[in-house]
Amino acid sequence: MGITKTICILDQDPFFSSLLITRLQRQLPDTLAFHLNMEMLLSRRDLILDNDYVLFNQHEIAKEELLRHCSKERMPRLIPLLSDEKPYPPKDVLMLVHEIEDCIGLGTIPLPAEGRIQTCLVLSFVSPEEREVHIRKLLTSARLDFTHIIRFDIMPGILMEPDPEMAGVHNPAPVNGISVLLDQIRKGGFSYKDIPAYLEPDPYGDLRFGKPLHSDDIISAHTRTLLSVMSRTVRYLQTQETSGLLLLVADGISFKRIQTLSRNASHLEVLTPLNMEKDYLLCQEIDDIVKAHHGTSHVDFPFSIHSTGTRRELPRPKRNIVRSPL
Repeated sequence: MGITKTICILDQDPFFSSLLITRLQRQLPDTLAFHLNMEMLLSRRDLILDNDYVLFNQHEIAKEELLRHCSKERMPRLIPLLSDEKPYPPKDVLMLVHEIEDCIGLGTIPLPAEGRIQTCLVLSFVSPEEREVHIRKLLTSARLDFTHIIRFDIMPGILMEPDPEMAGVHNPAPVNGISVLLDQIRKGGFSYKDIPAYLEPDPYGDLRFGKPLHSDDIISAHTRTLLSVMSRTVRYLQTQETSGLLLLVADGISFKRIQTLSRNASHLEVLTPLNMEKDYLLCQEIDDIVKAHHGTSHVDFPFSIHSTGTRRELPRPKRNIVRSPL
């Protein structure tokens, strides 16, 4: 994140605040969080002004009251602690993390540290439908920074989004599709200048390698062959005069292959499933991949998935929700 961001927890319960601070710092290690109660705020009204984010209990103090403590020059981002629905329980820590990350600007593909070309690997552990919602969100923001975008799906063909249909006519298998490209690279003598012949437009105005002729053509290809596609595509993008992005979307492949691919991408986006914390093995695998990655990375929780315009929430517990750190 660069400069350390500060988070103020404005709540009367010190035990709840202490637990929340511990969990926030576990998810956002580059932030500094501390507790503030109403008595402290009333004695020093400027305390909240030195923070980037204020998580406040809206049943103890209204947002309008907090705004009176702020000014246009010193305005922290105000985030309610409690849910808007009865019985108004505290938001899950991952939901709060997502709201903070939205303010910070995480979940977007950063500009490359050097040069004009960025390579981003998206690892999906959710359904194809949820994955595509997330990808469209990523691409919408990426188009503001990158002129040329090429997508390369590394997954079984049956998991891919359907190829676009041109002029309402069903597309036959392309003459120069990804399967032919992989075969050409295996034979050797393939030039990066030929990459455009193997690309097709997607419904959103970008370019991508289409579906393989057989569902397992890509996942059965040697990792060296996939890396060759990546390197030649990057080389092609470098010949363009403006900025470019190679977006790799991996789904349904082995963790060993993921580790190799991630070492060759500058940015790593991980899309995790709901209740991931219950799957210790998956958590450990993802943690190992993120730690081994040398570029920038971001683990995106399911709360960023919008399928019908509303935020996807955790299932409600059957027992009564008690606001307690225990």
